[in-house]
Amino acid sequence: MQQSTNRPQARPTHAALVSIDRQVATLEKRREEMRAEMARLEAETRQVDVDLKHLRDAKRSLSLLGANPDDRRNHLDELPDVPEDFAKRRIQRPDAQAWQVRQQAYRILKDQGHPLSRIEIYDRLKALGVEIDHPTPAKRLGRILTDAKEEFVYRDNGYWIAGEPITVAVERPKRFRTRRKPKEI
Repeated sequence: MQQSTNRPQARPTHAALVSIDRQVATLEKRREEMRAEMARLEAETRQVDVDLKHLRDAKRSLSLLGANPDDRRNHLDELPDVPEDFAKRRIQRPDAQAWQVRQQAYRILKDQGHPLSRIEIYDRLKALGVEIDHPTPAKRLGRILTDAKEEFVYRDNGYWIAGEPITVAVERPKRFRTRRKPKEI
């Protein structure tokens, strides 16, 4: 059986305390360096994610415009599906041009994640093979989307899906029209 010793513990020497203080300071400094490195890497990761997103969007846009036919076919399958309850009408006419435009516009906007102008939507519709039978197809597209008030809204200089949050933040410049010159008499 062991006997407990009640010897008083020796006081730490000044040299031992200084050594411990140095080790603590060194470890705290290393910890701060590692935290700074982690913050730098996290910021770099976020930037790489943003750059990657932009490149994927650019590739997707080019494939929609038909730059590479093989990519276009693959990308059409990647477009999101239209929910069954989207753009419900009392009388469904799937063969109608406006119905097809609304369905494809939904897919394009959902895929892009931010509002698009009617020209941008029209370019992508052409790439998808949707033809708008009208003398001015972009204007007709704008009218179709404007008339579908429950499905589409005009936000941030472009059309967007009503009630859906914008998933990709994009700053679109505001367009100003110049004043008309007064007619000479």
